[in-house]
Amino acid sequence: MGYELSYDAEKKIIRGRVLGELNPSLVKNMAVDLEKLGRKHKCPRLLSDLREAVISKSLLDIYSMPRVVEQAGMQKSFRRAIVVNPPVNDYRFLEIVSVNEGQEVRVFSDPEEALRWLVAEND
Repeated sequence: MGYELSYDAEKKIIRGRVLGELNPSLVKNMAVDLEKLGRKHKCPRLLSDLREAVISKSLLDIYSMPRVVEQAGMQKSFRRAIVVNPPVNDYRFLEIVSVNEGQEVRVFSDPEEALRWLVAEND
């Protein structure tokens, strides 16, 4: 289906939501828009809600997503908290691959915990 992105001026973060299949094509389009929104608001933080998303079952697709994000122009320092429905293990591979690529990504099942991590200065 797609995604939504908006800037939350109160929390100074970008909020994102993915609806439907999370695949490299959607990730690329979202990353391009996210990079522009982040630059516009000078905001390098995303709270991404994937609770209504279905991650691609292809390990190759998941493995390629961090590179797709980088190729779309997003800086590695862009901090991303990903909120998913339990069990988080389905998304743990995405987190590991992203971190191995030098990106600041963490997966959570609790939105409040994700927000705390996202806005923490030195974590």
